[in-house]
Amino acid sequence: MTRDIFISDIHGQFEAFVSLLHRIDYQPEQDRLFLLGDFIDRGPQSFDVIRYILDLKNQEGADVTCLMGNHEDMMLQAFQDEDADGFSLWMENGGGNTLRSYVGEELAGSPFDEIVHAIRRDFPEHLDFMDNLQRYAETPEHILVHAGIDPFAEDWKESEPRTFVWIRSPFLEKTHNAGKTVIFGHTPTPTLHENAQPWFQSDKIGIDGGAGFNMQLNALIYENDTYTVISEPVQT
Repeated sequence: MTRDIFISDIHGQFEAFVSLLHRIDYQPEQDRLFLLGDFIDRGPQSFDVIRYILDLKNQEGADVTCLMGNHEDMMLQAFQDEDADGFSLWMENGGGNTLRSYVGEELAGSPFDEIVHAIRRDFPEHLDFMDNLQRYAETPEHILVHAGIDPFAEDWKESEPRTFVWIRSPFLEKTHNAGKTVIFGHTPTPTLHENAQPWFQSDKIGIDGGAGFNMQLNALIYENDTYTVISEPVQT
């Protein structure tokens, strides 16, 4: 039977990600894997996470869908504009760890334009991957986004592109009328209820277990109309 597996907000926690896929016995020729953005920043191994995701996508028979997160959005904006504001915003949100994972500690202290040049030269496939990430995906039962949808939109697909990767309120507070359950990350579930397990609501499920803050990485598995959760703590 095909399983739909949903994971979000890996945030450079490569070891936890690999361990989680092992624990759920991910089978690329049978399972559908949905990764809901924020692969980078905060954690120590963003480069390894992106390289591994590209390997997963290239496995024979694999069905892997990857979505844009606000951290990929910040990195791309910083790289495209190379302006002080975009760079500062990214650095304030864990971008420095991503740079170090790509170019090492020494080069990470170089001028930003030199770092951008080095990463564009050495890892163009990583930037192409991030630049071409989807804003949303859909299955017969679920809408998949990084952050949420506009609950007031007549058609949820007409949400502003920024909404899919950045929204919190009013998506978290309002019941939407999209007709399917929205699975999302972006907002760590400990801020929504008392623990890092997925946050189940009538119309939405939040799955960001706070791996970016050294908590845990959640895999939400949907099979035979039933949800199962397997979690992997981040080792610090």
